[in-house]
Amino acid sequence: MATRSPDRPRVSVVIPCYNGGRFLREAIESVLHQTYPAAEIIVVNDESTDDTAAIARAYEEVRCIEQRNQGAPAARNAGLRASTGDLVVFLDADDRLQPHALAAGVESLGKHPDWAFVSGGVRIIDENGSPRYVPEDRPRPGDPYRQLLRSNYIWTPGVVMYRRDILRAVNGYVGWAGASADYELNVRIARRFPIGRHGQVVLDYRTHPSSMSSDVRYMLKSAVTVRRAERRHAYRSAEGKQAWREGIATVQADYGGRLVTQMKSDLRAAGRRRRAAISAWYLVCYYPTGLIRLAGSVLRRAAARRR
Repeated sequence: MATRSPDRPRVSVVIPCYNGGRFLREAIESVLHQTYPAAEIIVVNDESTDDTAAIARAYEEVRCIEQRNQGAPAARNAGLRASTGDLVVFLDADDRLQPHALAAGVESLGKHPDWAFVSGGVRIIDENGSPRYVPEDRPRPGDPYRQLLRSNYIWTPGVVMYRRDILRAVNGYVGWAGASADYELNVRIARRFPIGRHGQVVLDYRTHPSSMSSDVRYMLKSAVTVRRAERRHAYRSAEGKQAWREGIATVQADYGGRLVTQMKSDLRAAGRRRRAAISAWYLVCYYPTGLIRLAGSVLRRAAARRR
């Protein structure tokens, strides 16, 4: 493990985990094989019922913290409080850092001492860890705060390296943001401090059916809720207002569009009508335009059958 040096900042890697034992070893190993060694690895076990704790404790380099189930934002905050590094990375248990990830972050923040955090890109991998593709996620030129309002180009917490003092200044993650807590934190920081991006692909982002992002109702609710909360700040300028409108429309069309597709399938299956009704409520609250479009589609199909 790395030791403290003025020229070599200490990096803490925090891994929140709830029943993620299946992938946890890969996440830990990816940290252990960094070209720039982590000063510490902290796994926060969010009251898992699988073998998460046993896997974490099998590594002498890992400190395992136990907490009652409170969700990923609270687990990240617990890991932050327990950590001692100058810089902090929050790695999800089902993702993997690429070997140069920490080095890329340390180098960028060293070159830009005014940046509160620096982010990189992802490579999408499948459930078994095989590479799929590298998404195009370059932000538009211009003010970083408005870039994030317009598009969340920061895929996941693990691509970001934060300065500890900044995380303390903004009081870390908020629980009410749910699945979008990482976006809420990043946009809150970008509103107050300079941020940057080095553009290197530093993380393997795993897609699998049990991931939180597969729950489109939850994702729609959290994504829209966080952006609605940011509205009063964004509307302080005409540019911010336009960026905010573009951003909320994008997430509504994305998650809301997927929820509409799911509802269409549920409405055709007798055993899934209750799920469709619940989804309709989510659309009323977070994407009413989508519900209107769905209703129009259903009415058109009904009229076509009567002809």
